[in-house]
Order: sequence, then structure tokens, then C-alpha cells
Amino acid sequence: MVPSPKSGTGKGPETARELDSPMRLSYSAVSSYEKCPLSYRFQYIDRLEVAPSPYLSFGRSMHSALQWLYSRKVSEPPALNDLLLELDACWESDGFCDSEEEDSFRRHATEVLTAYYQKNVADFRLPLAIEERFEIEMDGYALSGVIDRIDRRPDGSYEIIDYKTNRKLPELRRLREDLQLPIYQIACSKTWGISPSKLTFYYLIPNQKYTTKPQDAQGISRVLERLNRTAEAITARRFPATPGPLCPWCSFQDVCPERIKADSMEEKYASRYRSLLKRRDALLEAIAELEREMTQQGFSPGGRSCEERRDEAN
Repeated sequence: MVPSPKSGTGKGPETARELDSPMRLSYSAVSSYEKCPLSYRFQYIDRLEVAPSPYLSFGRSMHSALQWLYSRKVSEPPALNDLLLELDACWESDGFCDSEEEDSFRRHATEVLTAYYQKNVADFRLPLAIEERFEIEMDGYALSGVIDRIDRRPDGSYEIIDYKTNRKLPELRRLREDLQLPIYQIACSKTWGISPSKLTFYYLIPNQKYTTKPQDAQGISRVLERLNRTAEAITARRFPATPGPLCPWCSFQDVCPERIKADSMEEKYASRYRSLLKRRDALLEAIAELEREMTQQGFSPGGRSCEERRDEAN
């Protein structure tokens, strides 16, 4: 594991739950705000549900399998078959249309993980840290996140690695402008006193790395300016909708004023209101189903079993 943090708690939520509470930001939250402030509000402040998807389940399953691969207590890699069994064990089934679609994604995950193993097993070594959480105090907000992997290289330097399950590498310009690895660089420096020599995105599907040098002082200054600008905008309650090419994949189309087609403003409000009621009804139904299951198991939503509550009443 990495050295004990010099600052920060290493735990806690990664986003601002309420505008009036101390703000917590993560790369995902900042990225969401930069793409569409209103979508950020729906997800991180209003806490509307993000619909599950095959791609999210695929990505989380791959991350879990790789976490298992590198969390060994010995420096020898496991057999490929053991890794694939772990993939089956940690597989997430949310968001698939049917078993046929899920089987297709599962087969693809097996192929991708097999290719990754075969390419990397010869150079296998235990990393310095896996799924390492951090939280650092910034200028008026906390910055938090989880680093997939930190390697100590043979020459003693450090490399930050983040796994991606995109089908192909993004444009070079987008990679250079992305905040994720620079944020992790800041976290390593402020929290553990580590200065990485390499920042790497590992794209699992094409089985390719994109590696860059760490940001210099000017680059870090620009990153901090973007983070501070985002925090200031959220504090100022600026949440405009910004329609773009990603809108068809947004989880909040049913409540977004830019996506609702209506002849009048009143009708737009009514449509959003009905959509929110549907979301509320679905949530209440899910809560009721969970309570029924807990009751059948003898548990209580309050954390104590039904039998304990009865004994307490007597």
C-alpha cells in the first residue's frame, strides 16, 4: 500500500450531496459538469437515478477482475483460468435487455481479459496500490477519487494507471485535455508525497496504452484553474442545460427541458413533473420490495432484526 496520507481522510463520498454542505468533487463530477451542468445537478445534487447499462456493468466487472488479479499476496500471477473464474464471480448483470445480450457482453469480457493477461503476464509484478482512495482539501472544496493502480517501476519511479473500457482511443486532443490523470497526479503529490514519472490510460478493449509525462507546474496550474472554476460555478448555482451529441445517451432526457418537446412552457413543466412522479413511484416500489425481502429474512430497515424489535417491545 502507499504511505499513510499526509492529509485527507481517504474516505467519503466523491460528490456534493447538497449545495449548502461542504463541496466534494471528483473527476467524474467535474467532467459531468463540464459536459452539461444540468446533468451534473440531476445526478449529484438532486440524486436522480442513473439508469443501469450494459456498458457500466461491463466496465465495473472488468475493474473488479483486474483488482483481484493485482491484489495477490505473492508476486506470482494466478493462472488465466482462475482469473476468468473470478470474472464470472464478480460479473454484474444490471442493465442488460435479456440473457442473450448479457452472454454476448460476458463473452467479450472474457476475450478482452484473456488478451490483457497474455500481453502482461510475462511482466507481472505487484503494484504499490490498487483501488486507492484519496480525499484532499482544496480551495473551498474537497477533491476525492479512486486510483485504479499505482506501480513502482524497476527504476524506482512511479506510474499511475487507469483502466478504460472504451472501444477505441479518443482523439489525442481530448486525451491531452482530460483532467483525470492530472487530478491523480495532484492527489499522489499532496497525499503521499509521490511524484509519478508516467501517467497512463490502459484501454482494455484495443489492449493499448496511452502514456504521457506528468504535468509541469504550468500544467498543474491550469488544471487547478479548471477545478476552481467548476467549484465556483456550482457554488453560484449555475446549472444550464448544454445540448450536444451525447444527449441521446443521457439518463435524464425525461426531465431535461431541452429534450422535452411541447407547445408551451406550461406543458414542458407538466411533462417534467409527470416524469419525476414516475421516477418517485418506481423508487417507492423498489423500497417496498426491499422491505418485503428484509421482512422475509427477519431483518428490519432500521438495522435490527424483527425479532430483536419484538424482544425490545416486551
